[in-house]
Amino acid sequence: MRFETVSLSDVVATTAWDDYVSRHPRATPCHLSAWLWAIHATYSFEPLLYTVKDDGDALQGVFPLFRIRGAFTGVRVVSLPFSDYGGPLCNDQIVEEELVRHVRGECQNGIRYLEIRGGLARPGDLLPYNYYKRHVMDLRAGIGALQNKIDKKTIQYSIRKAEKAGVVIKQDNTRAGLEAFYRLNNLTRRKHGVPSQPHAFFENLYSRMIAAKMGFILVAEHDSTVAAASLFLTVARQIHYKYNASDPALLKKLSPNHLLTWHVILWGVENGYQSLDFGRTSPDNQGLIRYKNMWGMEDQDIPYYYYPRVKGAVATKESGISYRLATSMWRHLPLPVMEFSSSILYKHLG
Repeated sequence: MRFETVSLSDVVATTAWDDYVSRHPRATPCHLSAWLWAIHATYSFEPLLYTVKDDGDALQGVFPLFRIRGAFTGVRVVSLPFSDYGGPLCNDQIVEEELVRHVRGECQNGIRYLEIRGGLARPGDLLPYNYYKRHVMDLRAGIGALQNKIDKKTIQYSIRKAEKAGVVIKQDNTRAGLEAFYRLNNLTRRKHGVPSQPHAFFENLYSRMIAAKMGFILVAEHDSTVAAASLFLTVARQIHYKYNASDPALLKKLSPNHLLTWHVILWGVENGYQSLDFGRTSPDNQGLIRYKNMWGMEDQDIPYYYYPRVKGAVATKESGISYRLATSMWRHLPLPVMEFSSSILYKHLG
């Protein structure tokens, strides 16, 4: 086996990387070079993109990471920042074990910790942290079977409510659709008391993924007003529900998110997609866990791994006093102040 690193500016190497990712059964959009480029271009983190090849120069595995230098957190290596999932994709367990061992040996000097967000077949002496949950819907079951699993009292009722109210779902992959999503994203993040992603990040995501048809934006409109919007990413016949945003003033009245989610399920089945990944959820957020379960899915563990200690933003439980104090303060900031503060602070949450 031969270990190499790839530059994001190397078109030939990143094309081969993406071809490998797109064929891998555990691929996620976060493993694609376009997502990695958006992270690098927005936050200036140093990409560490490792590959392993056999004697015939064929890829046997890829492992994307970033070296992050923070004023408060020191130097750390993460796979992957601002991503639910990361970690290596390999042909088999032996290759994965060798690649992880190689990366750990190269990265451990001068860093506070290594963090891998994803399952490992053979984690060795890496420390597991099983905290977050994920929900994945198998779209191959078909519309009838999926609808039968959906909660009738809340979800199906809310879908009908939105339809009767005149909510219309549209795919809008224009910059107008992006701006509508961004406006609602800021409102939603302030409601939940957390910083919002910088505008530049979504611009980079739009130019590299949405415009390249690796994702799409759905908007829920009512009387020419966008009440909700969601950004989805796709890879290997999978849809990933990456971001959802809505107008808090219209949620109760219109229930736009329920109809929007049902629309993407219908669209995914009709277009031959195999799964819809609802992403990561903190178990402290019982309301969101319950909401996702009502769509007929069961929560699954997302194992993360650390070396030499469990550390980092994702290791901070949302039930902790420091987290609750921070979110309470953030909810009361004026929107312009929140946007400005987010542009400074958000990169340190990777």
